[in-house]
Amino acid sequence: MAALTNLKECPPLSMVSGVARRQTHSPELQCYPQIRLNNELMATHTAAGQRFYGGQSFLPVEEGVLKRITRIFFDAGFRESLEEARGTKSREQAPLIALAGDYIAQILDLVNGLKLKIFPHTQGLGAERIAQFVETGDWLNSNVRCLAWHLHIFKLAVAGLDDVVRIYTKDSNPAAAAVLKSPIQTEITCMAWRPLCASQIVIGCRQGLCFWKVETAMHLGRAIAPSQIFRHPANLPITSMQWNKDGTQLATASIGDRSIIIWQLDNALMQPLKRLGPPCSLLKWSPDNDWLFAATVDRVFRVWNCHNRWTTERWVCGNGGYVQTACWSPCGRFLLFVSSTEPILYRLQFVQQSLLKSSSDEKEVLPIADLNACNTGIDANSPLIGGHAQQMAWDPHGNYLVISFKSTNSIAVFRTFIQKFDLNISAAYSLSGETAAERPSFICFQPLYKENERSVLTIAWSSGRIQYHAFD
Repeated sequence: MAALTNLKECPPLSMVSGVARRQTHSPELQCYPQIRLNNELMATHTAAGQRFYGGQSFLPVEEGVLKRITRIFFDAGFRESLEEARGTKSREQAPLIALAGDYIAQILDLVNGLKLKIFPHTQGLGAERIAQFVETGDWLNSNVRCLAWHLHIFKLAVAGLDDVVRIYTKDSNPAAAAVLKSPIQTEITCMAWRPLCASQIVIGCRQGLCFWKVETAMHLGRAIAPSQIFRHPANLPITSMQWNKDGTQLATASIGDRSIIIWQLDNALMQPLKRLGPPCSLLKWSPDNDWLFAATVDRVFRVWNCHNRWTTERWVCGNGGYVQTACWSPCGRFLLFVSSTEPILYRLQFVQQSLLKSSSDEKEVLPIADLNACNTGIDANSPLIGGHAQQMAWDPHGNYLVISFKSTNSIAVFRTFIQKFDLNISAAYSLSGETAAERPSFICFQPLYKENERSVLTIAWSSGRIQYHAFD
């Protein structure tokens, strides 16, 4: 079994100067946009977590109670408008409206209390609960919440802490990035470009799915809105989503819903995949379109057969906890996953080793790597690497597996050797940020296409800096 003790530490970027430092020693990456999202965020979030709205930059004006409540409803949503209706200022100006707001709040509290007794898994769906199950490290505070590469052309979508998605292209000026922003688009958790399509991207957030068409002529500051918004009343907030291979189906999951929703956006149709048990938290569609992996907020995880009437196979994590992160091999024959309570990398195989085996034979879960934290430096004061995993990414060639961790700041890189019926893995080296305080927030690989045949790892650090690392 592979272990982190064999990792070699790469020189930190602070020890390298010039263009090589910015591009992680590879001149091929010089055309990639240099992104530091902390310099582009529109406002600094306070410790209280207040959100910035455009109206706050203007001088206050006198407006009626109903007009003020209506404005807040469209800017911040129903809950905020209800709180405004029950506020001191509204109570002084319109006591009947405030009284109506009190009655509405009491009714909502009774309904929510009854709902929690019937569906206890829906409790606590706040930002802290979302941060527990998303793959992004320190989702609540990180300047970058999600990355998404286009599958066929050079486009990188970066979701920031300000709930704004910026689209970067090759050799482009980061200050001129296209911007996707909407009052409905809050607490972004995931994004995905639509396969076989040049301009369509779906953003998953607390309010549902924001479906955007990113036109070539889009400029910074242009007031635009999603072309469509999809939501299921029970499937909120969206915590994970995955397109199938040809972009005809979109699977979404929510920590507040037991069902997985399969959307056919072109036909405005949806199909719920229902099973008894805890809500779903994480989805991973296999590259060959055959399997859909689904983790839950509890020990149970399932793999759905997409071609056999959505039949499912069920597993349970051994030491409790839940599946924190998972990824498929590029060939679709192997699934790797790590639980939230055990620093062990597990393998699940989806290929028959004998023609005599039936599809109903049990698949075996095998441990293949020990991820316990250890010191890989020369002296005892070197920082630790490893521990409980946060996120995994497998390069498109199937040669490298990259893992980030919850409590340590370095990224572990493993070499992988995929055979027809077997998978071998060995520790390679580690990657660190420019400073000891930088932590990896999100990692992903740029897809392969005609103009890019090299595996390029994209790392979003907690500081808002985006780093590219090219593999041989």
